[in-house]
Amino acid sequence: MTKIFTTTDWDELWQESEENSKVSSQSKGFETIESAKIPDVCNLYDYWAVLRNSLSLYIHQEELIDDLVLIRDNLDDSRFGLSFFISGKVKMERHGLTDETDESVGKYYSECNCDLKETEWWKAGEKYLRIYLEIEPQEFFQSFGEEELEQIPIYLRQAVIDGKVQPYYQQGEITQQMWTVLSKILQCPYQGLMKRMYLESQAMELITLHFQQFQEQDIHYHSFPGKNLSDVDRIYQAKEILLCNLENPPSLIELAREVGLNEFKLKRGFRQVFGTPAFKYLHDYRLEKARQLLALGEMKVEEVASSVGFDSRSYFALAFRKKFGLNPKQYFQNCQKSL
Repeated sequence: MTKIFTTTDWDELWQESEENSKVSSQSKGFETIESAKIPDVCNLYDYWAVLRNSLSLYIHQEELIDDLVLIRDNLDDSRFGLSFFISGKVKMERHGLTDETDESVGKYYSECNCDLKETEWWKAGEKYLRIYLEIEPQEFFQSFGEEELEQIPIYLRQAVIDGKVQPYYQQGEITQQMWTVLSKILQCPYQGLMKRMYLESQAMELITLHFQQFQEQDIHYHSFPGKNLSDVDRIYQAKEILLCNLENPPSLIELAREVGLNEFKLKRGFRQVFGTPAFKYLHDYRLEKARQLLALGEMKVEEVASSVGFDSRSYFALAFRKKFGLNPKQYFQNCQKSL
């Protein structure tokens, strides 16, 4: 059964759940923790920390009882942020800005979410975990000089300099460095002031790594002398299609057709740009994401295998051991001992 809510419906349901003691909320200093069991809908846990006036950290965990379609109908909220998906997959459409996009494990997005209607599709039974950084750009960047502001994405620069708030969405890949920082956030060893300082330092590192990825992408589009840039763009598009469909990737012929290249040109171009065949790249990416998820300790081995696209647990164990020298269960246990 699929439930359909608007955000107005959800707010009313949340208020009703609070009145019936289904929601537990605790605030202390800079942080707030909420947990809730919404009857016949979901179980969730939210952690919210105000790290400075212009920067907040949000950790959201949720498991749905039924499939859910959520329609955002509160259109007076302008929000800048970075959202990192640790587990689970949500399909979203930002009407007038994007088609349907899969927001799944190993991906993150940067956004300016203002005055846009959204539709979200959530699946029952999956465990969702994401980390979100919310930024107030004018205050956050107020001490930056003009030359420094030239190095940040244009959608942020416009908001800082001109006060122009424009809808924006861009998806990126969670790098190994980002995974390390995300793991530190989830396993923060401190309390009180030191916790706030520690979380702020990790949040700042994530923002720095995002800007680094933005700059590298910008350099990429200007650093292919002698090559057909449109073909290179199509190769990168093919990579994104593969990584957005870990569980059910298209065949090479289907992928070539989808990005508008012939099969030979896609195979040769992928090797030239990424140094490896397309499906070897996908295989290695799956294993690396699996290793990172096991290190986080939020999912069981079989859940990790399924989330990165391995149908056979025995094949997953064999491939993991071949690449990392340990089977997934041993690696998971070693990581838990080190915490």
